[in-house]
Amino acid sequence: MSLESVIRTAELEVGKTEFPAGSNNVLYNTIYYGREVSGDKYPWCVTFLWWVFSEAGESKAFFNGGKTASCTRLLELYKAEGRWFTDGNYQRGDIPIMTFNKKREVQHCGLILGRSEGGGWLTVEGNTSPGMEGSQDRGGSVALKTRPDVNILGCCRPNYAAEPEVVDDITGHWAEDNIRWCIAHGLMTGYPDGSF
Repeated sequence: MSLESVIRTAELEVGKTEFPAGSNNVLYNTIYYGREVSGDKYPWCVTFLWWVFSEAGESKAFFNGGKTASCTRLLELYKAEGRWFTDGNYQRGDIPIMTFNKKREVQHCGLILGRSEGGGWLTVEGNTSPGMEGSQDRGGSVALKTRPDVNILGCCRPNYAAEPEVVDDITGHWAEDNIRWCIAHGLMTGYPDGSF
């Protein structure tokens, strides 16, 4: 399992929503808490990430295999371990901690996919609105976003497992995407020489 399996798992959730709207009743919370929950006490941007890392087989990379539903606790752990970055040199798979107010308070998090062509960062996030209208940190859906640098307080950098062997003889094959997905999810491997 690897960074890319975490990214793929998160991207596959885009469009999922809580039900009913505004309830925080969502699969990620149900699995995290072990029961169905709802109400203002259960925002789920962090539980979404906890679920993604767990589902992708990278639970040790998120909060050292522990559980938290708090952006602040997430930031504190990574900061204490020297894996908190505020220099703007963020990487694919980093967890940005975000703010949307003038007080620069910790409000939200997501997963960085890469740099946006127009500036800012491409992310996948839980509990946000699908567009720029509506709540950005309590929007009720999993969405792809472009976040300007001003919204990012810094990034937590998980310790991902090493990437699986690169398979280089399937490029252009009709099943290339499926083969790469199976390799990323540990269902099959290539040979040590890079062939499949």
